[in-house]
Amino acid sequence: MSFKSVICISVLLLTAACGWTPVYLKTEQNASVVDETAQIRVARVPEETGRILVRTLNSNLNPDNTDVPKKYELSIHLSETVNSDQGILGDNTATRATMRLTAAYTLKDLSSQQVLLSDTAYTVSSYNILTAPYATLTAEQTTRRRLAELLADSIALRMANYFKGKQKP
Repeated sequence: MSFKSVICISVLLLTAACGWTPVYLKTEQNASVVDETAQIRVARVPEETGRILVRTLNSNLNPDNTDVPKKYELSIHLSETVNSDQGILGDNTATRATMRLTAAYTLKDLSSQQVLLSDTAYTVSSYNILTAPYATLTAEQTTRRRLAELLADSIALRMANYFKGKQKP
């Protein structure tokens, strides 16, 4: 067995021993959190990036895909910025770009229309600008998709944390 294998197995055993489980995995300890997040309706977000974000959020908030009445609504406004003034060559052409995806989101109780949580989350990544336009476009699209998925993970964890904080100890 290699040294890397031993380290990986040790880390997995230590992680399991400390009781770590994903927040969205329904267990006895977090059943009410998962039940609450399943009641969140995610409002539509325009563009392909928004659809990826909503699809990933729905999967994270309701991992069992249970059909429950929606008690909350999560609305999200996405914005994207790309900075391509990085990695400048001698002929003044860029070779690197950084993309930032920002989500301003609001969780609202549907019955009272009261805003329960309002915040902003963002993710940042970079990609290479290549001489082949199709390769650059593919790198940009892949980065955008990954950022949307990471942003959805972050927002889902914040929702679970919000509902976990509302529980009585």
